[in-house]
Amino acid sequence: MKKAGIIHLGCSKNQVDTEILLGFLKDLGYSFTSRPEEADLLLVNTCAFIKPAWQEAEENIVSLEKYKLKNENLKIVVVGCYVERFKDKLEEKYPYVDLFIGPGEYDKFCELLKSNMHLSSKVYSSPASTFIYNHRMKRVLISPNFWAYVKISEGCNNLCSYCTIPYIRGKLRSRRIEDIVKEVYSLVKNGAKEINLISQDTTRYGEDIYGEPSLLALLKELEKIKGDFYIRILYSYPIRITRDLVHFIKNSEKIVPYFEIPIQHVNDEILIRMNRNYTKEDIKRVWSMIRENIEESVIRTTVMVGFPGETEKAFEELLAFIEEYYFERLGAFTYYAEDGTIAKDFDDQISNEEKLRRFDLLMKKQKKISRKLNAKLLGKELEVIIEGKNKNYYIGRSWREAPEVDSLILIEDKDSRMFKVGDKIRVRIKNYSAYDLIGELI
Repeated sequence: MKKAGIIHLGCSKNQVDTEILLGFLKDLGYSFTSRPEEADLLLVNTCAFIKPAWQEAEENIVSLEKYKLKNENLKIVVVGCYVERFKDKLEEKYPYVDLFIGPGEYDKFCELLKSNMHLSSKVYSSPASTFIYNHRMKRVLISPNFWAYVKISEGCNNLCSYCTIPYIRGKLRSRRIEDIVKEVYSLVKNGAKEINLISQDTTRYGEDIYGEPSLLALLKELEKIKGDFYIRILYSYPIRITRDLVHFIKNSEKIVPYFEIPIQHVNDEILIRMNRNYTKEDIKRVWSMIRENIEESVIRTTVMVGFPGETEKAFEELLAFIEEYYFERLGAFTYYAEDGTIAKDFDDQISNEEKLRRFDLLMKKQKKISRKLNAKLLGKELEVIIEGKNKNYYIGRSWREAPEVDSLILIEDKDSRMFKVGDKIRVRIKNYSAYDLIGELI
């Protein structure tokens, strides 16, 4: 049997792509190896959203050349966002790579691999492609089988001034409700206890095929699936979180009140320059609507520092906002002036040193906020799914912690109980750090 080695880079949306491509490779007769020197094919799924991501992609692609020198029959295939973004430079830059496939061309993946030696070009990419996966495509999960991402749409119509994604992934393309329901049903049947709905903007789901945003309609159908599992919604645009959606989640048995809402900033002038199409007051309104309706809600956000024109006053406004309108989870990143984006040509660019200074101040502020919020959880009982073990602690997550990006719950193993990955247990919180919680088995 032929062997394939895989390098996966990038976000959760990219992870779903990797799992689909693994399924394609399996259909082509490949098994998988973690030893690249044993592989007949090496595949890298790349990211290129911002500079650190595409630099990481380049480092990984370059690292594969040595295996080609040792085995001239080895096929090297590079896929993903890096291919689409830098398609004009790839063949010259990486002559040892056999095939480059952008994310819009994955429907041709198997055909291209089978006919690779007879192709006139090495690069296949198009953000205008209509490709999006469906439930019939076999995914090989790289996450544990008790949780999974489900991508409900592809592409993005938001056109934020700093973002490369619409140019890489194309316009919004939604899957049909019945197709998503079939995939979630299959995942639950095979042991999934946690489903994370993802896309570039989940709150815009269905707009292209149903004529209006249809996330609520999707959730109503997913709610009907029987089984011991819950659903978390990620990547929600602030002003498209409606009162109807919040009320439905409040009364749902399956959809947990975890709201991921990347606000990016709160200064109105910066939001206009970002082309984010909402105001600080809009953010306050959505935040208050969630808090007033669902007391136990968890809100996660992402903010950007150092965007062109962000004055010290605007930055201080952001700091003051996150202290008053607290977030249980907050991620931050510095602005990168990416080629092809509108913001790259804005005046008032900020130095890297100043961006890093602001980033550091912001994260120190959030660390204090997180510690205060964790203190309020002392004595609270949570249902936790075990993810692993580390010396004297089991490691797990509750519905309050999204996979890969959030903190963890450490459960003391005083009685040498034998739990398996994926087991659900009841835990009482007895201690905390700035981010992680420490619990005891009930």
